Amino acid sequence: MVVAVIFMAGCDSAPGTLALSERPPVLQNLTVSPGSVVAVAGAETTVNLSVSWTAQDADGDVERIFIVVQSPDRGQAALGTTEKEIGPGAGQATVQVTFPAGSAGPHPVVVSASDGRGRVSNMLIGTVDVVGGSEPPVISALEVPERIVRPAAGEPPVTLPLVAVVEDPDGLANIDRVEVNVNGASTLLLCDDGGQGACNNGSSSGDQTAGDGRFTLTIQLGSGNAPGVYSFSFKAIDRSGLESPVITRNIIVE
Repeated sequence: MVVAVIFMAGCDSAPGTLALSERPPVLQNLTVSPGSVVAVAGAETTVNLSVSWTAQDADGDVERIFIVVQSPDRGQAALGTTEKEIGPGAGQATVQVTFPAGSAGPHPVVVSASDGRGRVSNMLIGTVDVVGGSEPPVISALEVPERIVRPAAGEPPVTLPLVAVVEDPDGLANIDRVEVNVNGASTLLLCDDGGQGACNNGSSSGDQTAGDGRFTLTIQLGSGNAPGVYSFSFKAIDRSGLESPVITRNIIVE
């Protein structure tokens, strides 16, 4: 009788699982301090954030930590970064962050780690909340016609430009949006985007120069629009949610 003998190589993991040396680090227990920062009105604000975590690694070779403080606006450069050598267990690092003038709201703090073999850990995301000043924005001027004449039937529409000049103690970057409400029903956005369609569903606002504080909306008035008195109520809102006083103007459509 022939007896088959099978020799199995030794291993440190069960079938279908990663060996200890193949497992990436694991991060937990993220804290960011301070959790909120009061912005300097109209200027950059630079602070040192303390970031702490707990790192676990099955074979103990966790090597580096990476910290990135991001802008809440997509496509913007990081506001602060750091990386350092670490080991397993609790760790802490300091990252210097410069918030631009007008910053407000939650800013993501993204933390990850790598081990000696270049394997990347899970990603932890905390936040630091930037609080703007206590003064709301102000609409310092409105450029709105008192009356406008509809085109005759068959003629092209006429344009109705609406311009609100807006100021903010924390700088124009702190302006979140400028709105106009028409007859208490429809709310539209005025844009300071140089007419690039960046804030009003892709349509051109008719704004001339981006970033000059002149927020513009251009309305087309056709022969089919009803005559009468139309009410336009304007307000500006900053990134902290503070609102300017509402200013209302009436336009007579003939």
